[in-house]
Amino acid sequence: MELRGYTTPITKIGSDDFMPLVQLAWDEDLPAGDITSESLFSPKEMSKAILLSKDDGILCGTDVIECLIQKSHQTVKYESRLKDGSILKKGSEIGTLSGSLVSILKMERILLNFIQYLSGIATNTYQVVSKYPDLVILDTRKTLPGYRKLAKYAVFTGGGWNHRINLSDMAMLKDNHVAKAGSIESAVHAVKALHPNRKVELEIDNLQQLDEAIKSNPDIILLDNFSLADTKLAVEKIRSLAPQIRIECSGGITPTKLEALSELQGIGVSMGYLTHTVRFLDISLEII
Repeated sequence: MELRGYTTPITKIGSDDFMPLVQLAWDEDLPAGDITSESLFSPKEMSKAILLSKDDGILCGTDVIECLIQKSHQTVKYESRLKDGSILKKGSEIGTLSGSLVSILKMERILLNFIQYLSGIATNTYQVVSKYPDLVILDTRKTLPGYRKLAKYAVFTGGGWNHRINLSDMAMLKDNHVAKAGSIESAVHAVKALHPNRKVELEIDNLQQLDEAIKSNPDIILLDNFSLADTKLAVEKIRSLAPQIRIECSGGITPTKLEALSELQGIGVSMGYLTHTVRFLDISLEII
């Protein structure tokens, strides 16, 4: 498997990753049970339900089902038909739940919230990656609290790259860091001295900073809010003088700019859009 990440990417998740959030969701949704379902049906009544896609996209987040089965005290079983990363079409059957009808109804909304959300991120990412295969499409830390690992897993599932997972994962020097450190070189060297095994990314916002940025030899140079013309000049210079340095762009990334950047081939583009502008994928749980 391609390691699509600046550090170790989130290539898989399991029930342990979901459980803290599932517990919060369960307590929020069922503080005193499900008065509707429990009024209508006996705990012993059995049923079956199909997890069905009503939209085209990429499936993600099915490991949440095992957590919910644990919450239902194993009164429900799940039979998987499609795995995370599968391409969904309208009408795709993802899997079936069988067992206690009350338990299935209790878990329905929580299950769908997770799978629709993560599948939405995976689909978002897949659409961008498919359209711009010559770019390295990266996520950001613009994620909901507690959902960081799940959201980045969804980006990876959709074919994108994981940027740093958290502030401990790698260093990223921005304008405030450099200003207080005194210079680009002193900031980069200070981080490398204390954390020689961590990657260092340096953000610059104009061409005047480029020579010092190259001289400081970070692992990645981020061109923040550069015009397209300045981006091309910077890329040419970095590739000529320091081909070992990875190049990333961010800020003001429009579809037009993505198209132009793709001509440079291999440029990284970090996009908060992947995780913070997400439409839930239309997936339903239908009782048979």
